[in-house]
Amino acid sequence: MVRCLAFCLLLVGLLSPSAAHNKSLSFSDWFWDGRDLHVSFTAPARDVTLLPEVLTSQGLAQALSLHVEKHMRLQQANSRCGLTRGFESAPAHRDYVRVTARYSCFDESKAIEIHNHAFFNLARSHVHFARLSLQENPELEGTEILFTATQRMHRISLNADGTIASSTTFGENFASHFWLGVEHIVTGFDHLAFVFCLLLIGGTRKQTLLLITGFTLGHSITLALAVLGIVSANSQAVEALIGFSIAVVAAERILARNHLMPVTGMVAAACFFALSLVFTIMDGGFGLGVWAGLTLFCLAYGYSVTTQDDSLKLAPLITLAFGLIHGFGFAGLLSDIGLPPDNVVSALIGFNIGIEIGQLLVFVPLVVLGPYLLEELPTPPIKWADIAALVLTVFGVFLFVSRAFI
Repeated sequence: MVRCLAFCLLLVGLLSPSAAHNKSLSFSDWFWDGRDLHVSFTAPARDVTLLPEVLTSQGLAQALSLHVEKHMRLQQANSRCGLTRGFESAPAHRDYVRVTARYSCFDESKAIEIHNHAFFNLARSHVHFARLSLQENPELEGTEILFTATQRMHRISLNADGTIASSTTFGENFASHFWLGVEHIVTGFDHLAFVFCLLLIGGTRKQTLLLITGFTLGHSITLALAVLGIVSANSQAVEALIGFSIAVVAAERILARNHLMPVTGMVAAACFFALSLVFTIMDGGFGLGVWAGLTLFCLAYGYSVTTQDDSLKLAPLITLAFGLIHGFGFAGLLSDIGLPPDNVVSALIGFNIGIEIGQLLVFVPLVVLGPYLLEELPTPPIKWADIAALVLTVFGVFLFVSRAFI
């Protein structure tokens, strides 16, 4: 009961308002006269300076023109719309760069696909706001659409009432977010480290599968709750606690076998208590709730796990609990990138399934090859599993410290 209350306190502290992210933004206005599309593309000067085209251009406007022309494509019925007037500099507000161009398509009645890859390969969290209108001044009235790293294409067409409609299919959004989920778990070194920790403490393949299931259930719950806006979490605390989860699960393998969990729990609790006092006085860090939760969790968990049998009994619960924290980490990525407002369900389902497939791509080879890779050598006696646990513990502590204090 005490350890459950401690973890609940930790989550309550975690669910404090998170600091706002400074997204990379760009904007465009489109005027469609039925055949030609006139576009005005605007971006902050500080973002334009990061473009590789700056090295070969004579100014920021030329660099932006080259970049947008290269990464913007309009397509109609599988045929590319021609750029009848290339991008060129136009007056802009202070600290912004603006370029304009004109595209020509061949059929006034067919839908046009706008493929926008500008800036997304440089900043995954980049967001582009576009306004489309049948008037020459789109800012007066128009349809607004949003481009993100996972939704770089919009299909526009004329409605019967003379307005512009924008659409993407369920499958298109599902597929883009599915591959984002696969990529995130396969390339996310912290989440991969935690999955490897589960292999170390699982014992049998059946037990390891149970732990993976608990982890999946935990992160699926908080991912959905956070993406739907029901709960929010302090992003810095989430990233630091992911490192903490790796250190706890990895170290537990050695500490529980040597009956050192209670002592280690007291030492860790004392350290967190001291840090809570320091950061409360300095008015910094995560907030008192997180520090108090960490302190009580270390005490409660340390005294709950006195033997390796205790560790195995509590492993499903602890992986479920830490899965809740990792779910906030997954949600943070979607928050940074942005979700399509009209297709949140398809994006969420695709991303979550992508994460599960990514986990399987990592988990299955580890389960099959792990017993052979971590086999103990009799001469000289080398416990590769303990060495891996030690490395992962150090890695987890490093992540926690670097994300919490640096």
